[in-house]
Formats: sequence, structure tokens, C-alpha cells
Amino acid sequence: MSVALKIFERAAPHSPPPPIRLTPTETRLRDEFVASFNDTRRAGWDLQIAAVDLTDELQTAGVSVTDVIKRIKYVAAVPISFHYRNGYRSAHLRLKDAAERAISVAIARYFTAGGG
Repeated sequence: MSVALKIFERAAPHSPPPPIRLTPTETRLRDEFVASFNDTRRAGWDLQIAAVDLTDELQTAGVSVTDVIKRIKYVAAVPISFHYRNGYRSAHLRLKDAAERAISVAIARYFTAGGG
């Protein structure tokens, strides 16, 4: 055995970080984003209700408005990453529109609910 192999000790096994789980409210919002991407139903009241519920949940936890926006973008990014392919431009635009509507609803709710 060479000297170089004797110097270094075995490294401790690296454990991967735990997967990020979505809360039930975030799952409802993600389902609305997926539905808008697939064009199975138009984003409407269900999207707004899910965005308001998520905003209330995060605001109660003391999260800032920028972190609420980041979380909504993260929830919207999940369907984009799984479904984005070449030729899905119209579906991507529908999803982007739904995400922008959810963000605007969340911002309005955050500041009208007495937060931030």
C-alpha cells in the first residue's frame, strides 16, 4: 500500500438532504398549476383560494412576503420541471399566467390581512 493511501482516513458517508415535502395546501396549489398546464380546467376560484390559504398559512408562521412569493414560485416550478419539453410553449405560458395570478393574489392577501 502506498503512503498516500495510508494518510487519508475514510470519509464518513454523506447522507443526502431530506426531500422537500409539500404541505397539503401547497399540494392543492400545485394541482391547480398542473391543471392549468394540462388545460384540463381554467384557473379560477380554486387557484385563488389555494393561493390565499397558502398565504395565510405562511403569514401565520411569520414568513415575509418575499418568501411567500418564492414559495409560490417553487410550487409552480415543480410542474414546469416535470412537464417542460420542446413544443409545450402554450402550456408553459398558461402555467406562467396561473403562477403570476397566484402571486398577485398572495401579495394582495398578505397586505390586506394586516401583515408585512
